[in-house]
Amino acid sequence: MKYELEEPLNDGLLQYGTIVTKRDDKTKKKIGEDFQTSGSLYFSFMNINAKYDVYKVGSIQSVDIKVKCYYAPNLTKAHKILLQGQVYEVEQLDADRERKYLYLYLRKVGEWDGNHLIQATEHS
Repeated sequence: MKYELEEPLNDGLLQYGTIVTKRDDKTKKKIGEDFQTSGSLYFSFMNINAKYDVYKVGSIQSVDIKVKCYYAPNLTKAHKILLQGQVYEVEQLDADRERKYLYLYLRKVGEWDGNHLIQATEHS
């Protein structure tokens, strides 16, 4: 029997989903935000290879981190990523040929305090 050695994805668990506005039922004033989770994935941090990754993303300067996770067909660029209290936008998704792993190129947009997205400052 042949066993394939797999890399463990053990840097943590990320969540992907959308941020929706919570409003008061009577006044309709904004009272906070909610991160609605669509799913969660184990991940490992990856090094950004400028020579290769620039072809995937275009402008590698817009990427803060790159992570490797298991392939999730419902994960799209429209989702926000919640990872270790930080909120990221997906700049690019890159699935491997077997559709087992997915590489996410992420740009930080802020911090999540449990009730609000605190916007990050722009890249310098």
